[in-house]
Amino acid sequence: MIVVTGTKRSGTSMWMHVLVAAGLPYIGERFPGGWGELIRDANPDGFFESELMGGINYRTNPHPLTGAYLAPAVTRDHAVKIFIPGLVRSDVAFLDRCIATVRDWREYVASVRRLGIDDTNLPPALDWWCSNFALIRDLAIRGYPAHVLSYDSFLRDPEKVAADVVAWIGRGDPAAAARVVRPERKREPVGAADGALADGVDSAHLEVFDELYASIDAGRPLSASFIDRLNAVDRALRPMVLERQAGVEAKVMADIFGRR
Repeated sequence: MIVVTGTKRSGTSMWMHVLVAAGLPYIGERFPGGWGELIRDANPDGFFESELMGGINYRTNPHPLTGAYLAPAVTRDHAVKIFIPGLVRSDVAFLDRCIATVRDWREYVASVRRLGIDDTNLPPALDWWCSNFALIRDLAIRGYPAHVLSYDSFLRDPEKVAADVVAWIGRGDPAAAARVVRPERKREPVGAADGALADGVDSAHLEVFDELYASIDAGRPLSASFIDRLNAVDRALRPMVLERQAGVEAKVMADIFGRR
């Protein structure tokens, strides 16, 4: 499959729209039923989401209700959106191509707060880190074909980037893909100082967030020394992540036993 990945609000829907316009078959619904108008307005061209957002693995394929099975050999050309937590749980046999988009952490935090989609049980800034670090780690370990780019680099020259990526995939109409990109819809006003967006993450770690995004935005390879710094930041933030997760689990258990 041709997997479009990233965090929420990172350009995954935009990429699905590009690939659909290029003529690729796809898995997912343009507008899943029951979505509120605020969310629908956030992506007027559609979301293209499916049950596979959480990954292609034994839990989702065969389909747990219908038993329908998606075989790797017959889905090579299909575009599908899978958010990063699902990507790292997906069977590598399905990862024929991966398009990963990374958004600046400030814009990500502002966007999920505005839309009220902070549903990961982690503060948005910390969720941004956990997801994007997991992406880099998975690419390094499993080595499937991937094209990683920044949200801003796409918006700077959307026609060229869309055409180049479709050409890299090796199928589809690059010119048709380029024509559907509308960068004027995609800017997110931040309007807040870093401290108000940081969710308790130390400023020294935020500097590494910025350096990671700058490297991806410029298309620079990550040096061995910088990867060491990424690993160090992840070790430093891990207790904060575990503490938050433990607090959520404790609340869930308290709610369950409190209702008995």
